[in-house]
Amino acid sequence: MQSTKEAELLTEEEVLPPARLAALFPAAELRDTLLRNGVLVPDKNGALRVRFVGVAVAGGRSFQVLPKIFSVSSTNVATTMRQVVRALRRHARWQPQRQDEVPFLDPTATNTELNALAIADWLIRDYLSAGIYRRLRDREEISGSGQISWRRTIERMTPIMSAGRPVYVDTVTRSIARDRDYFVSRLHRQIVESSARSFGHLLGYAPLNLGHEPFEPFGEMPALSLCQARIRQEMREAFSDRAMQLLPMLLAWLTAIDKAESAGLALYGTTSFYDVWEKACALALGNERDQWQIHIPRPKWRSADGREQEADTFEPDIVTRIKDDFGEHLLIADAKYYRLAMPPLLQGQPGVNDVAKQLWYQRCLADAARDRGLDRTYNIFVVPGPEHEEGFWSDGQVDLAGLPETTVKVKRLSGLLALERYADGAALDQARVRAVIFAP
Repeated sequence: MQSTKEAELLTEEEVLPPARLAALFPAAELRDTLLRNGVLVPDKNGALRVRFVGVAVAGGRSFQVLPKIFSVSSTNVATTMRQVVRALRRHARWQPQRQDEVPFLDPTATNTELNALAIADWLIRDYLSAGIYRRLRDREEISGSGQISWRRTIERMTPIMSAGRPVYVDTVTRSIARDRDYFVSRLHRQIVESSARSFGHLLGYAPLNLGHEPFEPFGEMPALSLCQARIRQEMREAFSDRAMQLLPMLLAWLTAIDKAESAGLALYGTTSFYDVWEKACALALGNERDQWQIHIPRPKWRSADGREQEADTFEPDIVTRIKDDFGEHLLIADAKYYRLAMPPLLQGQPGVNDVAKQLWYQRCLADAARDRGLDRTYNIFVVPGPEHEEGFWSDGQVDLAGLPETTVKVKRLSGLLALERYADGAALDQARVRAVIFAP
Protein backbone atom coordinates (compact mmCIF):
# COMPACT_ATOMS: atom_id res chain seq x y z
CA MET A 1 0.00 0.00 0.00
CA GLN A 2 1.90 3.03 -1.27
CA SER A 3 1.05 6.56 -0.14
CA THR A 4 1.87 9.89 -1.71
CA LYS A 5 4.70 11.91 -0.17
CA GLU A 6 2.74 15.17 -0.28
CA ALA A 7 0.16 14.98 2.48
CA GLU A 8 -3.23 16.67 2.48
CA LEU A 9 -3.71 18.81 5.58
CA LEU A 10 -6.87 18.63 7.69
CA THR A 11 -7.76 19.90 11.14
CA GLU A 12 -9.74 18.13 13.84
CA GLU A 13 -13.37 19.33 13.85
CA GLU A 14 -13.00 20.79 10.37
CA VAL A 15 -16.28 20.65 8.46
CA LEU A 16 -15.98 19.09 5.01
CA PRO A 17 -18.47 20.52 2.50
CA PRO A 18 -19.80 17.96 0.00
CA ALA A 19 -17.50 19.08 -2.80
CA ARG A 20 -14.36 18.90 -0.64
CA LEU A 21 -15.47 15.59 0.87
CA ALA A 22 -15.92 14.08 -2.59
CA ALA A 23 -12.55 15.44 -3.72
CA LEU A 24 -10.69 14.03 -0.70
CA PHE A 25 -12.52 10.70 -0.47
CA PRO A 26 -14.16 10.03 -3.84
CA ALA A 27 -15.15 6.43 -3.08
CA ALA A 28 -18.43 6.09 -1.20
CA GLU A 29 -17.19 2.86 0.40
CA LEU A 30 -14.16 4.70 1.80
CA ARG A 31 -16.37 7.45 3.26
CA ASP A 32 -18.57 4.78 4.86
CA THR A 33 -15.50 3.17 6.45
CA LEU A 34 -14.38 6.53 7.87
CA LEU A 35 -17.86 7.12 9.27
CA ARG A 36 -18.08 3.64 10.74
CA ASN A 37 -14.77 4.10 12.57
CA GLY A 38 -15.61 7.55 13.91
CA VAL A 39 -13.02 9.41 11.83
CA LEU A 40 -15.80 11.42 10.20
CA VAL A 41 -18.97 12.31 12.10
CA PRO A 42 -22.11 14.17 11.02
CA ASP A 43 -22.72 17.56 12.66
CA LYS A 44 -26.12 18.97 13.60
CA ASN A 45 -26.61 20.26 10.05
CA GLY A 46 -25.84 16.91 8.48
CA ALA A 47 -22.43 17.93 7.14
CA LEU A 48 -19.45 15.73 7.94
CA ARG A 49 -16.61 16.93 10.13
CA VAL A 50 -13.30 15.41 11.12
CA ARG A 51 -13.01 13.72 14.51
CA PHE A 52 -9.50 12.37 14.36
CA VAL A 53 -5.94 13.52 15.04
CA GLY A 54 -2.94 11.84 13.46
CA VAL A 55 -1.92 10.61 10.02
CA ALA A 56 -3.70 8.47 7.49
CA VAL A 57 -3.44 6.88 4.08
CA ALA A 58 -6.77 6.82 2.29
CA GLY A 59 -7.43 5.99 -1.32
CA GLY A 60 -3.71 6.22 -2.13
CA ARG A 61 -3.40 9.73 -0.65
CA SER A 62 -1.61 10.79 2.53
CA PHE A 63 -3.29 12.92 5.20
CA GLN A 64 -2.06 14.82 8.23
CA VAL A 65 -4.73 15.87 10.72
CA LEU A 66 -3.79 18.61 13.20
CA PRO A 67 -5.35 18.87 16.67
CA LYS A 68 -8.05 21.55 16.80
CA ILE A 69 -5.94 23.65 19.20
CA PHE A 70 -3.54 24.60 16.41
CA SER A 71 -4.27 27.20 13.77
CA VAL A 72 -3.15 26.15 10.30
CA SER A 73 -2.34 29.73 9.37
CA SER A 74 0.03 30.29 12.30
CA THR A 75 1.47 26.80 12.74
CA ASN A 76 4.65 25.22 11.45
CA VAL A 77 2.86 22.11 10.24
CA ALA A 78 5.97 19.93 9.87
CA THR A 79 7.20 20.68 13.41
CA THR A 80 3.76 20.36 14.95
CA MET A 81 2.89 17.07 13.25
CA ARG A 82 6.24 15.61 14.28
CA GLN A 83 5.39 16.36 17.93
CA VAL A 84 1.81 15.12 17.49
CA VAL A 85 3.04 11.76 16.15
CA ARG A 86 5.63 11.50 18.93
CA ALA A 87 2.96 12.21 21.54
CA LEU A 88 0.64 9.63 20.00
CA ARG A 89 3.46 7.10 20.02
CA ARG A 90 4.05 7.64 23.74
CA HIS A 91 0.33 7.53 24.41
CA ALA A 92 0.09 4.12 22.75
CA ARG A 93 3.15 2.71 24.53
CA TRP A 94 2.55 4.10 28.01
CA GLN A 95 -1.21 3.73 28.30
CA PRO A 96 -1.71 -0.01 27.79
CA GLN A 97 -4.95 0.00 29.76
CA ARG A 98 -6.41 2.39 27.18
CA GLN A 99 -5.29 0.57 24.04
CA ASP A 100 -8.77 -0.81 23.48
CA GLU A 101 -9.85 2.82 23.02
CA VAL A 102 -7.02 3.72 20.61
CA PRO A 103 -6.95 0.73 18.23
CA PHE A 104 -5.35 2.71 15.41
CA LEU A 105 -2.27 3.20 17.63
CA ASP A 106 -2.05 -0.38 18.82
CA PRO A 107 0.01 -2.72 16.58
CA THR A 108 -1.43 -5.74 18.41
CA ALA A 109 -5.08 -4.75 18.00
CA THR A 110 -7.19 -7.49 16.52
CA ASN A 111 -10.47 -5.57 16.44
CA THR A 112 -9.51 -3.27 13.58
CA GLU A 113 -8.45 -3.71 9.99
CA LEU A 114 -6.92 -0.25 9.85
CA ASN A 115 -3.79 -0.43 12.03
CA ALA A 116 -1.18 -1.10 9.33
CA LEU A 117 0.46 2.24 10.16
CA ALA A 118 0.82 1.25 13.82
CA ILE A 119 2.46 -2.03 12.81
CA ALA A 120 4.75 -0.16 10.41
CA ASP A 121 5.76 2.17 13.25
CA TRP A 122 6.57 -0.82 15.48
CA LEU A 123 8.59 -2.55 12.75
CA ILE A 124 10.62 0.56 11.90
CA ARG A 125 11.40 1.27 15.57
CA ASP A 126 12.34 -2.37 16.11
CA TYR A 127 14.68 -2.36 13.11
CA LEU A 128 16.38 0.87 14.20
CA SER A 129 16.91 -0.69 17.62
CA ALA A 130 17.90 -4.28 16.77
CA GLY A 131 18.50 -4.59 13.03
CA ILE A 132 17.43 -7.39 10.69
CA TYR A 133 16.40 -10.68 12.25
CA ARG A 134 19.20 -13.23 12.05
CA ARG A 135 18.97 -16.97 12.50
CA LEU A 136 22.18 -18.70 13.58
CA ARG A 137 22.85 -21.92 11.70
CA ASP A 138 24.72 -24.83 13.23
CA ARG A 139 27.01 -25.96 10.40
CA GLU A 140 28.78 -29.33 10.34
CA GLU A 141 31.86 -29.87 8.10
CA ILE A 142 34.63 -32.40 7.53
CA SER A 143 37.93 -30.98 8.83
CA GLY A 144 36.57 -27.46 8.76
CA SER A 145 37.70 -24.48 10.78
CA GLY A 146 35.17 -24.94 13.55
CA GLN A 147 35.38 -26.81 16.83
CA ILE A 148 35.97 -30.58 16.58
CA SER A 149 32.99 -32.67 17.62
CA TRP A 150 34.59 -35.90 18.83
CA ARG A 151 31.29 -37.65 19.30
CA ARG A 152 30.30 -37.05 15.68
CA THR A 153 33.85 -37.81 14.50
CA ILE A 154 33.83 -41.21 16.23
CA GLU A 155 30.35 -41.97 14.86
CA ARG A 156 31.11 -40.99 11.26
CA MET A 157 34.86 -41.26 10.58
CA THR A 158 37.01 -44.40 10.17
CA PRO A 159 40.30 -44.04 12.02
CA ILE A 160 43.65 -45.55 11.14
CA MET A 161 45.49 -47.45 13.84
CA SER A 162 48.92 -46.23 14.97
CA ALA A 163 50.80 -47.91 17.81
CA GLY A 164 47.54 -49.56 18.82
CA ARG A 165 45.66 -46.29 19.03
CA PRO A 166 43.07 -44.84 16.63
CA VAL A 167 44.15 -41.74 14.74
CA TYR A 168 41.53 -39.67 12.91
CA VAL A 169 42.92 -38.08 9.77
CA ASP A 170 39.57 -36.35 9.14
CA THR A 171 37.38 -34.88 11.89
CA VAL A 172 33.85 -33.54 12.05
CA THR A 173 33.83 -29.86 12.97
CA ARG A 174 30.90 -27.72 13.95
CA SER A 175 30.54 -23.94 13.68
CA ILE A 176 27.84 -21.37 14.15
CA ALA A 177 27.20 -19.19 11.09
CA ARG A 178 24.69 -16.54 10.15
CA ASP A 179 22.49 -17.70 7.31
CA ARG A 180 22.68 -14.99 4.67
CA ASP A 181 20.05 -16.65 2.51
CA TYR A 182 17.56 -17.30 5.27
CA PHE A 183 14.00 -16.75 4.08
CA VAL A 184 12.66 -15.00 7.20
CA SER A 185 15.62 -12.61 7.33
CA ARG A 186 15.11 -11.68 3.69
CA LEU A 187 11.39 -11.28 4.29
CA HIS A 188 12.04 -9.08 7.32
CA ARG A 189 14.25 -6.80 5.25
CA GLN A 190 11.66 -6.57 2.50
CA ILE A 191 8.87 -5.73 4.97
CA VAL A 192 10.92 -3.06 6.74
CA GLU A 193 11.85 -1.46 3.43
CA SER A 194 8.25 -1.55 2.25
CA SER A 195 6.79 -0.13 5.47
CA ALA A 196 9.39 2.63 5.65
CA ARG A 197 8.95 3.54 2.00
CA SER A 198 5.16 3.63 2.23
CA PHE A 199 4.64 5.15 5.67
CA GLY A 200 7.94 6.29 7.17
CA HIS A 201 7.55 9.92 6.07
CA LEU A 202 4.13 10.15 7.72
CA LEU A 203 5.47 8.68 10.96
CA GLY A 204 8.35 11.14 11.15
CA TYR A 205 11.22 8.84 10.17
CA ALA A 206 14.12 9.78 7.92
CA PRO A 207 14.48 7.62 4.79
CA LEU A 208 15.91 4.18 5.55
CA ASN A 209 18.77 2.75 3.50
CA LEU A 210 19.19 -0.99 4.00
CA GLY A 211 21.78 -1.40 1.26
CA HIS A 212 24.41 -2.45 3.81
CA GLU A 213 22.35 -5.41 5.02
CA PRO A 214 23.75 -8.81 3.92
CA PHE A 215 20.32 -10.27 3.19
CA GLU A 216 19.18 -9.86 -0.38
CA PRO A 217 15.58 -8.69 -0.80
CA PHE A 218 13.22 -10.72 -2.94
CA GLY A 219 12.71 -9.51 -6.48
CA GLU A 220 8.97 -9.77 -5.93
CA MET A 221 7.17 -10.41 -2.68
CA PRO A 222 6.63 -14.17 -2.30
CA ALA A 223 3.07 -15.45 -2.10
CA LEU A 224 1.24 -14.47 1.07
CA SER A 225 0.54 -18.10 1.99
CA LEU A 226 4.24 -19.01 1.66
CA CYS A 227 5.35 -16.05 3.80
CA GLN A 228 2.83 -16.91 6.49
CA ALA A 229 3.83 -20.58 6.49
CA ARG A 230 7.55 -19.82 6.82
CA ILE A 231 6.99 -17.33 9.66
CA ARG A 232 4.79 -19.80 11.54
CA GLN A 233 7.46 -22.48 11.10
CA GLU A 234 10.06 -20.07 12.51
CA MET A 235 7.76 -19.32 15.45
CA ARG A 236 7.71 -23.04 16.28
CA GLU A 237 11.51 -23.31 16.13
CA ALA A 238 12.84 -20.02 17.54
CA PHE A 239 12.47 -19.06 21.19
CA SER A 240 14.60 -15.97 21.69
CA ASP A 241 12.93 -12.85 23.10
CA ARG A 242 13.47 -11.08 19.79
CA ALA A 243 11.86 -13.88 17.82
CA MET A 244 8.84 -14.06 20.10
CA GLN A 245 8.24 -10.31 19.70
CA LEU A 246 9.15 -9.79 16.05
CA LEU A 247 7.73 -12.85 14.30
CA PRO A 248 4.08 -12.27 15.36
CA MET A 249 4.44 -8.65 14.20
CA LEU A 250 5.69 -9.77 10.78
CA LEU A 251 2.69 -12.05 10.55
CA ALA A 252 0.39 -9.21 11.66
CA TRP A 253 1.91 -6.92 9.01
CA LEU A 254 1.15 -9.38 6.20
CA THR A 255 -2.47 -9.57 7.33
CA ALA A 256 -2.85 -5.83 8.01
CA ILE A 257 -1.33 -4.64 4.75
CA ASP A 258 -3.49 -7.07 2.81
CA LYS A 259 -6.60 -5.70 4.52
CA ALA A 260 -5.41 -2.09 4.18
CA GLU A 261 -4.94 -2.55 0.44
CA SER A 262 -8.45 -3.98 0.18
CA ALA A 263 -9.98 -1.15 2.23
CA GLY A 264 -7.71 1.54 0.79
CA LEU A 265 -7.25 2.91 4.31
CA ALA A 266 -4.75 2.90 7.17
CA LEU A 267 -4.86 5.16 10.24
CA TYR A 268 -2.41 6.19 12.95
CA GLY A 269 -4.04 8.42 15.52
CA THR A 270 -7.03 8.74 17.80
CA THR A 271 -10.58 10.02 17.82
CA SER A 272 -10.05 11.00 21.49
CA PHE A 273 -7.16 13.44 21.41
CA TYR A 274 -8.53 15.12 24.53
CA ASP A 275 -7.19 12.10 26.41
CA VAL A 276 -3.69 12.79 25.07
CA TRP A 277 -4.02 16.41 26.21
CA GLU A 278 -5.11 15.37 29.70
CA LYS A 279 -2.16 12.99 30.03
CA ALA A 280 0.21 15.66 28.72
CA CYS A 281 -1.02 18.15 31.32
CA ALA A 282 -0.77 15.57 34.09
CA LEU A 283 2.84 14.83 33.18
CA ALA A 284 3.68 18.53 32.85
CA LEU A 285 2.37 19.40 36.32
CA GLY A 286 2.72 16.06 38.13
CA ASN A 287 -0.21 14.05 39.46
CA GLU A 288 -1.02 12.33 42.76
CA ARG A 289 -4.75 11.97 42.15
CA ASP A 290 -4.99 8.40 43.42
CA GLN A 291 -3.79 9.53 46.87
CA TRP A 292 -6.58 12.11 47.09
CA GLN A 293 -9.48 10.34 45.39
CA ILE A 294 -10.60 8.76 48.67
CA HIS A 295 -11.54 12.23 49.92
CA ILE A 296 -14.01 12.83 47.09
CA PRO A 297 -17.48 11.87 48.39
CA ARG A 298 -19.44 9.17 46.64
CA PRO A 299 -23.22 9.31 46.17
CA LYS A 300 -24.94 7.09 48.72
CA TRP A 301 -28.23 5.58 47.64
CA ARG A 302 -30.76 4.33 50.18
CA SER A 303 -33.85 2.28 49.40
CA ALA A 304 -37.18 2.71 51.15
CA ASP A 305 -36.39 -0.27 53.39
CA GLY A 306 -33.08 1.27 54.51
CA ARG A 307 -30.52 -0.63 52.43
CA GLU A 308 -27.60 1.50 51.25
CA GLN A 309 -25.14 1.39 48.36
CA GLU A 310 -22.51 3.86 47.16
CA ALA A 311 -22.14 4.74 43.48
CA ASP A 312 -19.27 6.09 41.41
CA THR A 313 -18.23 9.70 41.87
CA PHE A 314 -16.28 12.38 40.01
CA GLU A 315 -12.53 12.11 39.51
CA PRO A 316 -10.41 15.26 39.25
CA ASP A 317 -7.92 15.33 36.38
CA ILE A 318 -4.89 16.47 38.37
CA VAL A 319 -4.21 16.73 42.10
CA THR A 320 -0.64 17.31 43.20
CA ARG A 321 1.45 19.00 45.86
CA ILE A 322 3.48 22.06 45.04
CA LYS A 323 6.13 23.77 47.17
CA ASP A 324 7.40 27.30 47.65
CA ASP A 325 9.81 28.87 50.13
CA PHE A 326 7.13 29.00 52.81
CA GLY A 327 5.66 25.51 52.68
CA GLU A 328 3.73 22.95 50.70
CA HIS A 329 0.38 23.48 48.99
CA LEU A 330 -2.23 21.53 47.04
CA LEU A 331 -2.95 22.12 43.36
CA ILE A 332 -6.22 20.94 41.79
CA ALA A 333 -6.27 21.24 38.01
CA ASP A 334 -8.75 20.45 35.27
CA ALA A 335 -7.15 19.90 31.85
CA LYS A 336 -9.54 21.34 29.28
CA TYR A 337 -9.02 20.54 25.62
CA TYR A 338 -10.91 23.67 24.60
CA ARG A 339 -10.23 26.56 22.24
CA LEU A 340 -10.93 29.13 24.91
CA ALA A 341 -11.12 32.84 24.06
CA MET A 342 -11.32 35.10 27.11
CA PRO A 343 -13.38 38.34 27.32
CA PRO A 344 -14.28 40.65 25.69
CA LEU A 345 -15.24 37.89 23.19
CA LEU A 346 -15.77 34.86 25.42
CA GLN A 347 -15.87 31.62 23.41
CA GLY A 348 -15.22 27.93 23.96
CA GLN A 349 -15.30 28.24 27.75
CA PRO A 350 -15.90 25.39 30.24
CA GLY A 351 -19.56 25.19 31.28
CA VAL A 352 -20.95 26.18 34.65
CA ASN A 353 -21.01 22.50 35.68
CA ASP A 354 -17.23 22.32 35.10
CA VAL A 355 -16.67 25.43 37.20
CA ALA A 356 -18.92 24.20 40.00
CA LYS A 357 -17.24 20.79 39.99
CA GLN A 358 -13.78 22.32 40.38
CA LEU A 359 -14.96 24.44 43.33
CA TRP A 360 -16.60 21.36 44.86
CA TYR A 361 -13.30 19.47 44.54
CA GLN A 362 -11.59 22.28 46.39
CA ARG A 363 -14.16 22.18 49.18
CA CYS A 364 -13.84 18.39 49.47
CA LEU A 365 -10.03 18.35 49.55
CA ALA A 366 -9.28 21.49 51.60
CA ASP A 367 -9.67 19.76 54.99
CA ALA A 368 -7.64 16.73 53.91
CA ALA A 369 -4.91 19.06 52.66
CA ARG A 370 -4.78 20.91 55.99
CA ASP A 371 -4.65 17.59 57.85
CA ARG A 372 -1.54 16.73 55.84
CA GLY A 373 0.10 20.02 56.75
CA LEU A 374 -0.50 21.76 53.42
CA ASP A 375 -1.04 25.50 53.68
CA ARG A 376 -3.18 26.52 50.72
CA THR A 377 -5.25 24.99 47.93
CA TYR A 378 -4.96 26.32 44.38
CA ASN A 379 -7.60 25.62 41.75
CA ILE A 380 -6.98 26.05 38.00
CA PHE A 381 -8.17 25.25 34.50
CA VAL A 382 -5.30 24.31 32.15
CA VAL A 383 -6.18 25.17 28.56
CA PRO A 384 -4.08 24.99 25.39
CA GLY A 385 -2.25 28.08 24.26
CA PRO A 386 -0.15 29.05 21.24
CA GLU A 387 3.62 28.98 21.16
CA HIS A 388 4.77 31.37 23.86
CA GLU A 389 8.16 32.31 25.23
CA GLU A 390 7.07 31.42 28.76
CA GLY A 391 5.38 28.14 27.79
CA PHE A 392 3.02 28.30 30.78
CA TRP A 393 1.29 31.50 31.81
CA SER A 394 -1.77 33.05 33.51
CA ASP A 395 -4.78 34.19 31.49
CA GLY A 396 -7.47 35.35 33.92
CA GLN A 397 -10.02 33.54 36.04
CA VAL A 398 -13.67 32.54 36.42
CA ASP A 399 -15.78 33.27 39.53
CA LEU A 400 -18.91 31.52 40.75
CA ALA A 401 -20.47 32.50 44.06
CA GLY A 402 -22.16 30.06 46.43
CA LEU A 403 -19.27 27.97 47.79
CA PRO A 404 -16.54 28.84 50.33
CA GLU A 405 -14.10 29.27 47.44
CA THR A 406 -15.41 31.07 44.40
CA THR A 407 -12.50 31.35 41.95
CA VAL A 408 -10.84 29.06 39.44
CA LYS A 409 -7.78 30.57 37.76
CA VAL A 410 -7.16 30.08 34.05
CA LYS A 411 -3.65 29.01 33.00
CA ARG A 412 -2.39 28.54 29.46
CA LEU A 413 -0.01 25.74 28.49
CA SER A 414 1.62 25.94 25.06
CA GLY A 415 0.15 23.10 23.02
CA LEU A 416 3.40 22.40 21.19
CA LEU A 417 5.46 22.47 24.38
CA ALA A 418 2.98 20.17 26.15
CA LEU A 419 3.16 17.56 23.37
CA GLU A 420 6.95 17.78 23.17
CA ARG A 421 7.36 17.31 26.93
CA TYR A 422 4.83 14.48 26.94
CA ALA A 423 6.66 12.67 24.14
CA ASP A 424 9.95 13.12 26.02
CA GLY A 425 8.44 12.04 29.36
CA ALA A 426 9.55 15.33 30.95
CA ALA A 427 7.68 17.62 33.34
CA LEU A 428 7.63 21.40 33.07
CA ASP A 429 10.28 23.47 34.81
CA GLN A 430 9.07 23.53 38.41
CA ALA A 431 10.25 27.09 39.04
CA ARG A 432 8.06 28.26 36.15
CA VAL A 433 5.10 26.20 37.39
CA ARG A 434 5.39 27.71 40.88
CA ALA A 435 5.63 31.24 39.50
CA VAL A 436 2.45 30.80 37.46
CA ILE A 437 0.41 28.94 40.08
CA PHE A 438 1.28 31.38 42.86
CA ALA A 439 0.71 34.47 40.71
CA PRO A 440 -2.05 36.73 42.14
